[in-house]
Amino acid sequence: GVDGGISVLGTTGLVEPWDDHLTESAMVRVAAADRPVLTTGRVGLRFSRLLFPDRDVILIGGKLKDALDAARGDVTLCGLPALILRHISPDILEGTGYATIEEFQASPQFPAIVAATLRGYRRVRPRVRVVLINREGRIVGESP
Repeated sequence: GVDGGISVLGTTGLVEPWDDHLTESAMVRVAAADRPVLTTGRVGLRFSRLLFPDRDVILIGGKLKDALDAARGDVTLCGLPALILRHISPDILEGTGYATIEEFQASPQFPAIVAATLRGYRRVRPRVRVVLINREGRIVGESP
Protein backbone atom coordinates (compact mmCIF):
# COMPACT_ATOMS: atom_id res chain seq x y z
CA GLY A 1 0.00 0.00 0.00
CA VAL A 2 2.94 2.34 0.39
CA ASP A 3 5.67 2.72 -2.20
CA GLY A 4 8.63 4.82 -1.12
CA GLY A 5 6.53 6.61 1.51
CA ILE A 6 3.77 7.52 -0.94
CA SER A 7 0.40 5.87 -0.53
CA VAL A 8 -0.68 4.16 -3.73
CA LEU A 9 -4.10 3.29 -2.31
CA GLY A 10 -6.88 5.84 -2.40
CA THR A 11 -4.68 8.87 -2.89
CA THR A 12 -6.02 12.38 -3.38
CA GLY A 13 -3.92 12.90 -6.50
CA LEU A 14 -1.51 15.14 -4.62
CA VAL A 15 1.93 13.63 -4.21
CA GLU A 16 2.88 14.36 -0.65
CA PRO A 17 5.14 11.72 0.91
CA TRP A 18 3.69 11.78 4.42
CA ASP A 19 6.18 9.30 5.78
CA ASP A 20 9.02 11.72 4.98
CA HIS A 21 7.41 14.19 7.38
CA LEU A 22 7.15 11.66 10.16
CA THR A 23 10.09 11.43 12.46
CA GLU A 24 10.84 10.01 15.84
CA SER A 25 8.90 12.91 17.33
CA ALA A 26 5.64 11.50 15.93
CA MET A 27 6.31 8.17 17.65
CA VAL A 28 7.23 10.03 20.86
CA ARG A 29 3.85 11.81 20.66
CA VAL A 30 2.10 8.48 20.09
CA ALA A 31 3.84 6.88 23.09
CA ALA A 32 3.08 9.87 25.34
CA ALA A 33 -0.56 10.33 24.34
CA ASP A 34 -3.41 9.18 26.50
CA ARG A 35 -5.93 7.48 24.20
CA PRO A 36 -4.41 8.72 20.91
CA VAL A 37 -6.25 8.85 17.62
CA LEU A 38 -3.91 7.70 14.87
CA THR A 39 -4.61 8.64 11.29
CA THR A 40 -2.94 8.00 7.96
CA GLY A 41 -3.48 11.12 5.85
CA ARG A 42 -5.02 14.52 5.26
CA VAL A 43 -8.67 13.44 5.09
CA GLY A 44 -8.32 11.27 8.17
CA LEU A 45 -6.57 14.06 10.04
CA ARG A 46 -9.33 16.54 9.27
CA PHE A 47 -12.24 14.29 10.22
CA SER A 48 -10.47 12.68 13.19
CA ARG A 49 -10.13 16.14 14.73
CA LEU A 50 -13.85 16.69 14.21
CA LEU A 51 -14.89 13.24 15.46
CA PHE A 52 -12.53 13.22 18.44
CA PRO A 53 -12.03 16.87 19.48
CA ASP A 54 -10.91 15.98 23.00
CA ARG A 55 -8.22 13.52 21.89
CA ASP A 56 -4.65 13.86 20.59
CA VAL A 57 -4.90 13.19 16.83
CA ILE A 58 -1.56 12.14 15.37
CA LEU A 59 -0.70 11.73 11.70
CA ILE A 60 1.23 8.49 11.26
CA GLY A 61 1.07 7.99 7.49
CA GLY A 62 2.00 4.45 6.52
CA LYS A 63 3.73 3.73 9.82
CA LEU A 64 0.72 1.94 11.27
CA LYS A 65 2.56 -0.97 12.84
CA ASP A 66 5.23 1.25 14.41
CA ALA A 67 2.64 3.65 15.80
CA LEU A 68 0.36 0.92 17.12
CA ASP A 69 3.33 -0.77 18.78
CA ALA A 70 4.41 2.55 20.35
CA ALA A 71 0.94 3.45 21.62
CA ARG A 72 -0.15 2.62 25.12
CA GLY A 73 -3.65 2.13 26.44
CA ASP A 74 -6.70 2.52 24.26
CA VAL A 75 -6.06 3.70 20.71
CA THR A 76 -8.35 4.75 17.89
CA LEU A 77 -7.19 4.23 14.31
CA CYS A 78 -9.26 6.50 12.09
CA GLY A 79 -9.08 7.28 8.39
CA LEU A 80 -9.89 6.28 4.86
CA PRO A 81 -10.30 2.52 4.44
CA ALA A 82 -7.57 1.69 1.91
CA LEU A 83 -4.37 1.89 3.92
CA ILE A 84 -5.98 0.80 7.17
CA LEU A 85 -7.70 -2.27 5.69
CA ARG A 86 -4.58 -3.28 3.77
CA HIS A 87 -2.65 -3.09 7.05
CA ILE A 88 -5.22 -5.15 8.94
CA SER A 89 -5.85 -7.69 6.18
CA PRO A 90 -3.43 -7.50 3.23
CA ASP A 91 -5.51 -9.99 1.24
CA ILE A 92 -8.88 -8.33 1.87
CA LEU A 93 -9.59 -7.95 -1.86
CA GLU A 94 -8.99 -11.63 -2.68
CA GLY A 95 -12.12 -13.21 -4.07
CA THR A 96 -14.06 -9.95 -4.19
CA GLY A 97 -13.48 -9.24 -7.88
CA TYR A 98 -12.28 -5.71 -7.09
CA ALA A 99 -8.84 -4.30 -7.76
CA THR A 100 -8.98 -1.43 -5.26
CA ILE A 101 -10.49 -0.75 -1.86
CA GLU A 102 -12.19 2.31 -3.37
CA GLU A 103 -14.11 0.10 -5.84
CA PHE A 104 -14.78 -2.49 -3.16
CA GLN A 105 -16.17 0.17 -0.81
CA ALA A 106 -19.00 0.87 -3.25
CA SER A 107 -20.00 -2.81 -3.41
CA PRO A 108 -22.75 -4.51 -1.42
CA GLN A 109 -20.12 -6.96 -0.06
CA PHE A 110 -18.14 -4.22 1.69
CA PRO A 111 -20.08 -3.81 4.97
CA ALA A 112 -20.17 -7.52 5.86
CA ILE A 113 -16.55 -8.23 4.92
CA VAL A 114 -15.28 -5.14 6.71
CA ALA A 115 -17.35 -5.93 9.82
CA ALA A 116 -15.87 -9.44 9.96
CA THR A 117 -12.36 -8.09 9.33
CA LEU A 118 -12.67 -5.51 12.10
CA ARG A 119 -14.06 -8.10 14.54
CA GLY A 120 -11.05 -10.30 13.81
CA TYR A 121 -8.64 -7.40 14.25
CA ARG A 122 -10.22 -6.51 17.57
CA ARG A 123 -9.28 -10.00 18.81
CA VAL A 124 -5.66 -9.42 17.69
CA ARG A 125 -5.44 -5.86 19.05
CA PRO A 126 -8.21 -5.56 21.66
CA ARG A 127 -7.23 -2.02 22.70
CA VAL A 128 -7.47 -0.63 19.15
CA ARG A 129 -10.76 0.77 17.90
CA VAL A 130 -10.88 1.22 14.13
CA VAL A 131 -13.08 3.90 12.57
CA LEU A 132 -13.18 3.94 8.77
CA ILE A 133 -14.49 7.07 7.07
CA ASN A 134 -15.22 8.09 3.52
CA ARG A 135 -14.01 11.32 1.90
CA GLU A 136 -17.02 13.19 3.26
CA GLY A 137 -16.25 12.11 6.83
CA ARG A 138 -19.10 9.61 7.13
CA ILE A 139 -18.25 6.47 9.09
CA VAL A 140 -18.32 3.48 6.73
CA GLY A 141 -16.94 0.87 9.10
CA GLU A 142 -16.21 0.64 12.80
CA SER A 143 -14.85 -1.89 15.27
CA PRO A 144 -17.43 -3.56 17.48
